[in-house]
Amino acid sequence: MIRYSALILSLSAAMSVGAAEKTFDRTFTVSPGGALVVEADSATVLVSGGNSNQVVVRMRARGPEEQLAKMTLDATQAGDEVKATMKRNEQKSWLKWGSWNSDGTIQVTVPRNYRVNVQTSGGSVELKDTTGTATLNSSGGGITARNLTGDLQARTSGGGVRAESIRGNVDVRTSGGDLRLIDIDGKINGSTSGGSVHCSLVGANRGITARTSGGSIELTLPRATTGELDASTSGGNVRSELPVSTTSKSHNHLAGSISGGGERIELRTSGGSISVRAAN
Repeated sequence: MIRYSALILSLSAAMSVGAAEKTFDRTFTVSPGGALVVEADSATVLVSGGNSNQVVVRMRARGPEEQLAKMTLDATQAGDEVKATMKRNEQKSWLKWGSWNSDGTIQVTVPRNYRVNVQTSGGSVELKDTTGTATLNSSGGGITARNLTGDLQARTSGGGVRAESIRGNVDVRTSGGDLRLIDIDGKINGSTSGGSVHCSLVGANRGITARTSGGSIELTLPRATTGELDASTSGGNVRSELPVSTTSKSHNHLAGSISGGGERIELRTSGGSISVRAAN
């Protein structure tokens, strides 16, 4: 069932000449366990879980009236799935999109038990307080995920990724920023071409991979962690506060078992040092 709390499609004059604002608000009634899909061109996306059976969608786009007239803001429901879109109604080309100077924001509140899939081509993504798998993609901004239960996959070409307090497997990649994967209770797979990597594990080691071409790696593990460590750098040193029964050791490479061995811990960097720390 769809309930309109406010449905506004307006173009209002802004402070600068030729600038305008286009907004869209809609509320859907759903059952927990459904899914949200967001598809956006050049928009920041903010999603949070709440204690209701509603999906509340609020969109705002700001820019020249001529460009806003070519932008579609919409949200639809199919069963317990809600899809929100903010799209430019013109053929993609570098010439046209390079001159596009409008920006948008999509804010969505979903039931706490809800899957989330976000794709935006030009802004940051933030997700918090949900239970269910999450897939977050951006071609032009950073990604933040906090307090999630469920597996997380995040991809961005233009910013860093921060995932904090995740109870599930984490798989993240960026071409342009740092990775901060903090308090992860699950398998960790993180890769960046342009920054440092900071990871901390809570719970058992289910497998850890961290790679960077442009920075250092710092991994913090519980003192009771077991695993097979293989850490290597082309641009610094490798150190471990946890005892390692080494099979290979040099200033830039350390391999061996931690507390008798277990799941693989693979750390690779071409541009910095590697530190394996023991949690307090």
